[in-house]
Amino acid sequence: MRIHTRILTTLFVAAACAAPAFAQESCNAHFTRSQAIGDLLGPAYTAMHAGSSGDYAKLLPAMEQALNALPAAEVKAEACDGNHINAYTVQQYVALTTLKSRGIATGFPAELPIVKQPDLNHASLAYSVGWMKYEQKNFDGALAAYTKGLAMFPTDPSLQQEYVATLAQLRRYGDLIAYADKVLADSSAMDDKVRAKIYSARAVAQYGQGDLKGAVDILGASLKYQNTPETQDLLKVIQNALAAKSN
Repeated sequence: MRIHTRILTTLFVAAACAAPAFAQESCNAHFTRSQAIGDLLGPAYTAMHAGSSGDYAKLLPAMEQALNALPAAEVKAEACDGNHINAYTVQQYVALTTLKSRGIATGFPAELPIVKQPDLNHASLAYSVGWMKYEQKNFDGALAAYTKGLAMFPTDPSLQQEYVATLAQLRRYGDLIAYADKVLADSSAMDDKVRAKIYSARAVAQYGQGDLKGAVDILGASLKYQNTPETQDLLKVIQNALAAKSN
């Protein structure tokens, strides 16, 4: 992920599925749109993996049109066809099944089975549009794409990483720190590698704000989750800057 190279479990189950979602596309409509998006993603990932930036301008118009057509609302679990509950993410599925196993109301009829559905392509579309715009150095456009993706899937780790990387490029350090703190506080979808990257991004923001001591402390947390040469190098840079400031 870009944040690794460039800017060097408790589930809150009630929040994940407190109520069914009605003001959004639902059930079969999600999958119909996801299939159409999938036709765009194949060429997009081919171009991204090949670093074919010249193809981005050709691919982006259709991808942006598809992204803009998606509702800017979280894709929540919902009852479908009167006979089952669709969970669209692992977090939703775990949250609902945990509540149900403990006899706690889920907001859905208790007799309906909970089914983890195939991942939708919506988040991947937002990721791809954001990636291409980032590579074009259109950081505002990249941030808009990641923002749309996170509106639909707030806990998607790939989108979270790219979002903080783009905030760093825009030098929106205050926003980066606030967002990092928010997602680290509820990071059930993150593995240790992602968590380390978010900590590193926060440290970069603190460094950018002149909080060298705070940046060193946060990088220490990052290294506990993943000890990488890039993070070690960043730590040395900030430690040297802190030493020079003290002299």
